[in-house]
Amino acid sequence: MTTANQLSDRLADAIRDAASTAGVSQRELSARTGIPLVNINRKLNHGTPFNAIELGAISEALGTSLVDLALKAERQLVRA
Repeated sequence: MTTANQLSDRLADAIRDAASTAGVSQRELSARTGIPLVNINRKLNHGTPFNAIELGAISEALGTSLVDLALKAERQLVRA
């Protein structure tokens, strides 16, 4: 059974991958979203989960959809 923490971790991984693919650093992601850099870093390193507003801002900043990020995270869970 998938836990909320596992899903949160996979979402962070999907965001990290999408940012890397887009060539967007954590600092730039912070600037584009208004989410403090320390929070971006903590959340991408599985410290705390992103909330829905943050996920929406991040997907917009990366030029992707929240659905695509969630599907990528779900596929990672299925493989695990």
